[in-house]
Amino acid sequence: MGIKDWFGGDKKKQAYRDKVKEAVSDGKLSNTDMQELAKLRVELDVTDAADDKTSLRRDLYNEAVDAARSKGQLTQTGVQDLQKIQKFLALRDDQVEKTKIEVNRLRTLTEIRRGNLPLVPPTNVALRGVQMEPGEIPHYNVAVEIMDQSRVPSGSEGMKVLGPFTYEEGNSRAHFLPEEAAKPVGDGNVIITSSRLILKTGDDRTASVRFGGDVPFFLYNEGLRLTKTMGNTLLKFKTKSDDTAEIVGELLAKLTRPDL
Repeated sequence: MGIKDWFGGDKKKQAYRDKVKEAVSDGKLSNTDMQELAKLRVELDVTDAADDKTSLRRDLYNEAVDAARSKGQLTQTGVQDLQKIQKFLALRDDQVEKTKIEVNRLRTLTEIRRGNLPLVPPTNVALRGVQMEPGEIPHYNVAVEIMDQSRVPSGSEGMKVLGPFTYEEGNSRAHFLPEEAAKPVGDGNVIITSSRLILKTGDDRTASVRFGGDVPFFLYNEGLRLTKTMGNTLLKFKTKSDDTAEIVGELLAKLTRPDL
């Protein structure tokens, strides 16, 4: 009997599927849950969850991740719980790659809120050719689409970052990047360090804005805006995830207000 059968119309097989779904629906899978599932599987005479089609197993894993995300944070224990569910469902990393990226973002956000700032390893390709100042620490890197925007409509100014920056969960979601009529100019990377926001373009040119300096920049739900003598440079996060703006906002608050 294949797993595709117990995911079909048979009531016994459906009962086991529902029990698996219930067990992982809180983002956890305890030893008790596993024992009960094993017992039920024998009673119903169905095959193990690991034998199912990838798409169905992935759906169960994603439900577990959604449950973990709904709590607004993800501890190391939460990460281990999801790894346990992934193993139980016999899913390889490449089969849930996109979801695991989201999990890693939420984990990074949780750590930043606790005061544990991430570090960009010196081997990261985004740092190649970027000259760090003495004592400067690169904390975060995100790929961006770079656009020129000549005009920013009233009400679309974004969250101003100049000096000490205050950020609360969800603040950026009310601010939308003013992309209309913007001209794409290429790709690049934004690197947030202990003292600056650095833009590295695709042809390895760099520009930076210092925290606490005289020039502001602006945060949106989808990216950032830098001002120029004539017009603006929009930097749209390629991740297309709300968590990215949350990470950047929380990180900027920690870096510009080290007393927190």
